[in-house]
Amino acid sequence: MKKLVSTLILGGLVALGAIALQPSTVSADGTACFRTKFETKLTEDACQKGGQEAAKQAWKDWLATAKKTDASLSCKTCHTKLGPEFPLTADGLATYKKAGGK
Repeated sequence: MKKLVSTLILGGLVALGAIALQPSTVSADGTACFRTKFETKLTEDACQKGGQEAAKQAWKDWLATAKKTDASLSCKTCHTKLGPEFPLTADGLATYKKAGGK
């Protein structure tokens, strides 16, 4: 009986450790990324790091860099609505790639 309890406790600790090591897909405010299929590495990586909050920051950082070569770019260049789903314009992904995104 003692061995069974020890095994159960050890198994529980291993499971908790595995959960703790999983990358977070939820931001600090509890908001997960809306998308589950990612067309850009930037969004996928940011969402795995910290949910929607991290994704928004990653895109703001990317946009600041991209504006150095094309000052006309803005969030609305690629998105029809800014939240919560951030739907893309018809050519949003192509615009992103043309501006150097991957």
